[in-house]
Amino acid sequence: MGEVTYYEHDWERRLARLYLGPTFQLEPAADPTLAAVQSLQDSSSDVGMSNYVQKGGRKGMEDLPTELLCNIFDHTVSNFTPISTKGSSTPATLSQVSRKWHSVAIGYSWLWNDIVVDCGDWSEMPRLLDIAHEHLQRSGDLPITIRTLGSISPLITAPMDTLAIHNLVAPYAGRIRHLTLAFPVDWMNNFLRHTANPSIVELLESVKLVYHPTRDSAHLGQNNIFTHAHALRKLEIEYVSELGWKYLDPNTVSIPWGQITELNLIHVVASPSYMQAILSNCSALEKCTLSIIKVADDLAHAGLGFLNFAPPSPSLNNLSLPSVKHLKLYNPKNFDYIKYLAGLRVHFPNLEHFSIASSGDPRNGRVWSQPQFAELLSEIIVPLRSVSTPAQICDTDIESIIGEVPSLVELDVRQGDPISRTTVRLMMQGYLACKLEVLKCAVTPELLSSFLDMVESRYVSRKSKAKYRGFKIIVIRCPKDSDGYREVQDRIEDLTQCGRDITVVEF
Repeated sequence: MGEVTYYEHDWERRLARLYLGPTFQLEPAADPTLAAVQSLQDSSSDVGMSNYVQKGGRKGMEDLPTELLCNIFDHTVSNFTPISTKGSSTPATLSQVSRKWHSVAIGYSWLWNDIVVDCGDWSEMPRLLDIAHEHLQRSGDLPITIRTLGSISPLITAPMDTLAIHNLVAPYAGRIRHLTLAFPVDWMNNFLRHTANPSIVELLESVKLVYHPTRDSAHLGQNNIFTHAHALRKLEIEYVSELGWKYLDPNTVSIPWGQITELNLIHVVASPSYMQAILSNCSALEKCTLSIIKVADDLAHAGLGFLNFAPPSPSLNNLSLPSVKHLKLYNPKNFDYIKYLAGLRVHFPNLEHFSIASSGDPRNGRVWSQPQFAELLSEIIVPLRSVSTPAQICDTDIESIIGEVPSLVELDVRQGDPISRTTVRLMMQGYLACKLEVLKCAVTPELLSSFLDMVESRYVSRKSKAKYRGFKIIVIRCPKDSDGYREVQDRIEDLTQCGRDITVVEF
């Protein structure tokens, strides 16, 4: 269950401790109504639910007030079980507890307006569509969210079926606020190419298109069904493959670019002229993810299947994007991202958050390049606030980042080398990272005690009027089977109980 840290009412806090806390034990003298809620913790599956009812728990459930049940439902759907052929979805399971729960669940529209459909078994699509529509019919007039999961083989051979996707989306298109479609490339191309009436998605705010590869998959096809999506703010296009990219032909995507605030292209690339045309039209863009590829002569070795990515022509002007605050570079092949951005002739002068993203095992040859980072940093005219990378980064470069970016508030280098003793000492003395609030890094067992000393030295009482309040979040990556960790384990638990957000993950 999702962790909730703020509750408006005391009964919500007690409910969360009982229902969301898997290790919390109810005292014998506690409220019997809440005791019934605790018993529900082991009944998330159909079998557990059946056992609970057989033990006489139904009476306690029937006594819960409607307001309390609705709050239970809200907390429960944070751990959503998708619609699939393998079992009931979370809303369906909740509606089967008792007659009272069924009545409240059916009438509680917020329980049914966000659906996740696992379309892994394509032979069951008609059945999945019926269940999905049954959920959405109970959502009243609320805006809805539709997400599909594409748990399919990367090389699946399946007949092109536009109708299945259309039948899922079309009946409720006018109420869709967030849409995620994950399907094979050919299926998606046919759906986007042949679906008519693009003006019916006026409530749509975000779209995520996830293309799964098939044998002899074509390029990503043209689509125009989002042309008149006047509320659209976020667009994400992803090609699910570790082996290569998909190419966007010019004018492939037709959307109102001027209102887009977040654009994410993952394993999806385009020519410099088309990419710059897209970015130049995104005047409101704040968050951006670009996939990095080799440029010019190196393209033949990048496995892209096209050779039209020429060096910048004289007609390609420099493009500055001052509205972009968050930049994520998807770079699983460890290419030179400075060369790529130079090829696009695009600059992000007001960048505040920078991240290198990748998929798969982060240790597969991805190495941090301090010279590339320094060059990117030289073009930024505002204080950089956060840096994140899954690349292999040495302790010297970690210290360089902290030293060269005194404005840094968040640093995530968990996959890199352990932080050095010198860096910890300088941070403890206040010479480095004076504004750092979130730190995620590897620490050797021998240095854990000193590292925790440094964290505690930064603590500032809540009564203080100082702007800097110390570390808010600490994530430590270290081996838990080491003597060094066992020596400080109790200390970490004590700090956590005192309200410090400290997490230790396995090395």
